[in-house]
Amino acid sequence: MAAKYQLITELYRRTGMAVVKNPQAWQGFLSSACHNYKCRFDEQLLIYAQRPDATAVAEIGTWNRLFKRWVNKDSKGIAVFDPKGRRNTLKYYFDVSDTHEGYYGSRAVPIWQMDKRYEQPVMERLADRFGGTEGGDLATFLIQT
Repeated sequence: MAAKYQLITELYRRTGMAVVKNPQAWQGFLSSACHNYKCRFDEQLLIYAQRPDATAVAEIGTWNRLFKRWVNKDSKGIAVFDPKGRRNTLKYYFDVSDTHEGYYGSRAVPIWQMDKRYEQPVMERLADRFGGTEGGDLATFLIQT
């Protein structure tokens, strides 16, 4: 386990350095992080490094108990640091794409998306707070600020 922890620590360090040095990598990170906004920053960075396309991640117990979904056989977990565990331990998240519905009572997985009707009011509020923009869409605005 210590070797795996060291590998994930090095992945975290390298990904962090790459993200802060490259605007395209930063944009890719933000795009990935917005799907898993309830995760800590270090978790978001490791999710981006291992599965940038992940849209909703949770531990296997959460998928089983809360959503009545089951992780597919041979799915590979996303390793993140576990601050509640013993020193230098990892826990694993699985993306919704790694799961399937159970037989009884599976819940829909809520995937956050910006409703188009709120884009303009959000842009105006952000422009009031952080300054104007030359672009006409929310994504351009957020990249410029």
